[in-house]
Amino acid sequence: MKLINLTTLLKRREFSNSAWNIADVVVLPFMMLVVTPYFIDKLGAEQYGVWMLVNSIIVSIGVVNFGIGDATIKFVSKYKTLNSTTDIGRIVNAGFTLALLLLVAVVLLGSSAAVFINLVNPFNLNNSYRNLAVVSVFLGAIVFGLKQLEQLALSLFKGYERYDTSSKISMISKTVLLASQVTVVIAGYHLMEIFIASVIVSFIVVTGEFVVIKKKFRFVSFKPQFTKQTIKEIFSFSTWSWIQSVLGIIAGQVDRFVVITLAGPVFLAYYSLASTIGSQVHTVFTAAVSWVFPKVSAKTERSESVAGLYYKMQLLILLGEVFVISCLFLFGDVLFKAWLGAETYSHSILLIKIFLFYILFTLLSIIPHFTLLGANLIRIATFFMSLTVVLTICFMILGYHFYGVVGVAYGKMVSAMISIPIMLVILHKIAIEKKSFYSGLIIYLPAVCFAAALYFQNLVSVPFAILVVLQLFYIYKKKIKEI
Repeated sequence: MKLINLTTLLKRREFSNSAWNIADVVVLPFMMLVVTPYFIDKLGAEQYGVWMLVNSIIVSIGVVNFGIGDATIKFVSKYKTLNSTTDIGRIVNAGFTLALLLLVAVVLLGSSAAVFINLVNPFNLNNSYRNLAVVSVFLGAIVFGLKQLEQLALSLFKGYERYDTSSKISMISKTVLLASQVTVVIAGYHLMEIFIASVIVSFIVVTGEFVVIKKKFRFVSFKPQFTKQTIKEIFSFSTWSWIQSVLGIIAGQVDRFVVITLAGPVFLAYYSLASTIGSQVHTVFTAAVSWVFPKVSAKTERSESVAGLYYKMQLLILLGEVFVISCLFLFGDVLFKAWLGAETYSHSILLIKIFLFYILFTLLSIIPHFTLLGANLIRIATFFMSLTVVLTICFMILGYHFYGVVGVAYGKMVSAMISIPIMLVILHKIAIEKKSFYSGLIIYLPAVCFAAALYFQNLVSVPFAILVVLQLFYIYKKKIKEI
């Protein structure tokens, strides 16, 4: 296999997309994680826990998101390949109309959720925190609705495979929002004022983004409009993407609702911290390779094989997770203790390590997911999401039964260990090699051996580490070379 010249590699669009996407999901989330101990210290663990609860409620309201962003990426990529700016404008204008309706729906649902919390108090909050949650949920819904408009705008750039531009815009938006929140806390205000500032800043930023995009893409009018053909086309893809989004929300948020109900806002603060660290690692990898989605879509339109791209990207994921997770386990104790402080560290380190094991396995699902979406196999991707939700809920219940609230995190980890290999073996059979159910395990076994090496962290780890190296070498020499 010929080596790619370094200069050529750095100039490739894929490298630029990956670099900027990583910057988007690393720089700002890293800044957020850095200031999290400050937020916990100034707001208190209880109020920070309420903040995390409100975020989960707002994200759950996202069930009304009909997959507009993914559909925009899919069809903008398609019509860009076909050189049809008229169809691109038609898709984006219809998506903008749907996003406006989504904004209204999110605000209405947020208002309803606020009323429900005030009347029923399902999370057993005391009166002061319940009142705080009620107002914050309403304001947070407005912010979330505005962010849906922003996601539509960013999807237009992603459909053009300009993830670099999308990331730059997103970074500016996130930086301004985070800066406003930090400023509010420094000024001595609390959670309610944080959400008020977030509403104002989000409105200004999103308005500015649409002005910039209109100048960039003059064939897009952003006039609210519906045509039966366009809506049918969008929903032919977005309906399944929406179902996946709903399933993802259930799998990603139900544990937080369980934790605060059973253990209160203080434990949720530490649980959310650990969960966020794990999810940010996952988000970094996802951002680095998210350009695979439109790339697979374009290959599918040209009836080209995606197997070569798939194996190359899975190999990069495996190498990346071995490096990143190893560093976090080897140096994490020192890093986390210095960053979080002794008290927060002692309450959260076990949860952090559980979530690192969890994302070690879930990272292997990123490329398969993008491959299924781009290859028009979204129904199969939805099936895997459904399986994940069922297994996650079942094992969280079992984990709580045996280990209490910490068992909820153990349950998520075990569900990933079971659902991911199922996804891999079926995907390889139907879309990659189309020969057997076993080729997918070649991707999964290195992660299993790596997890075992991290778990033991002694002489027993050596043979597992050697197995990881041999398996990665096999994937590189046999699979990629064959294709």
